[in-house]
Amino acid sequence: MTTTDGFPSRVLHPSDPIPDIDLADPDPARAGALDQVFTDLRPTHPVFWHRAKSRPGFWAVIGYAATMQVYRDSGTFSARHGMTIDSLRPDQDPASGMMVEVTDPPEHRRLRRSVGAFFADGVVTDLTPVVDAYVRRLLVEVRERGGTVDFVEAVAAKVPTHAAGLLLGLPLEDLDWITARTAQVFLSGSGTRGDLREAAEQANGELLSYFAKQLRKRGAGDDSLVRRLAAGTANREALSTGEAVLNALNLAIGGTTTTRSVLTNLMEALLRFPETFQALRDEPSAVPSAVEEAVRWANPVRHLARVATRDTELAGMDIRAGDPVLVWPRSANRDESVFAEPHRFDIHRRPNAHIGFAAGPHSCPGTGLARVQLRAVLGHMLDLFSAAEPAGPGELMQSNFLHGYTRLPVRFTPAS
Repeated sequence: MTTTDGFPSRVLHPSDPIPDIDLADPDPARAGALDQVFTDLRPTHPVFWHRAKSRPGFWAVIGYAATMQVYRDSGTFSARHGMTIDSLRPDQDPASGMMVEVTDPPEHRRLRRSVGAFFADGVVTDLTPVVDAYVRRLLVEVRERGGTVDFVEAVAAKVPTHAAGLLLGLPLEDLDWITARTAQVFLSGSGTRGDLREAAEQANGELLSYFAKQLRKRGAGDDSLVRRLAAGTANREALSTGEAVLNALNLAIGGTTTTRSVLTNLMEALLRFPETFQALRDEPSAVPSAVEEAVRWANPVRHLARVATRDTELAGMDIRAGDPVLVWPRSANRDESVFAEPHRFDIHRRPNAHIGFAAGPHSCPGTGLARVQLRAVLGHMLDLFSAAEPAGPGELMQSNFLHGYTRLPVRFTPAS
């Protein structure tokens, strides 16, 4: 028996422990409340069945150990059916086998080799001083402008797009256009859910067309990533036209939206805990650990979707083949069995085995470049400003997939 959405019916599943809450709801007002809901559930329900509401029912995985099991066991928990609750489908995603994020091993390894080559240590090392100089110029402009700034518009949206542009070899004049569209892909923004979905589909289509045009360019010296993916080298095989376009799109979206979200979450944490700003100014060597804590404390990705390929057991729950399984890394990163005082923002937290960049075969290939950006922004901010305070209420993005801000007014005090 199947549901109208095509997934197997689960009438025999245990009852939903949060029957009045819809985890697929993108309403940003629920974000803080969910932290407490998951905290209450984790000791007794690290994995539970969330019945069909606005979306089909699924297994919610909120404990750290179970989340790691799903991440690492791609043979049992497949990524081929879509990344998010809104894109999840009982059959394979149309991009499966071509785009690394929705492809399982062994084919995943071939795609990962090609994509991962562009994040090798040497590449990130070469980009580091360029990104650092750009961040410095951006924050100097913020200081010279004075007054109140929207941190999202002035900093968080610009840095990752500039870094992605450098990596992808995109024209600088195209970056603002790309920024605007990547922000829409995961239903972020204001408006009704239907309006957001329509805008997301349109933005995704426009980005696909853009990268397809990049591939068709034949100009001398054109070194865009989409062209390099399609060309291949002696160390990695060339990707097909479809594979090159889809993976360039994936890197552009993933490399901008998640890092932008982490930057806004880091800034919000500094505003919420102003003593942390001064503590970091007194101890700038703590910047790297503060960045890791920001990724843990306010994980930018709310959930990731998988589908069980066979009957299995997870945290004592019987998962059946075909069941949707969603991990909630923000909850896993606050699991009391792994992190002492998990709700405290601790810039000296050690160890900090967060999974903010995922884990296993589908761990984020751009982790190194993301860290470069985060450390640069925090480091130069501490050098150029002596304090930061809220200048109005922030606005969380309307998304059930990403956690971050679309607006965050900040008043900086220039350092003397």
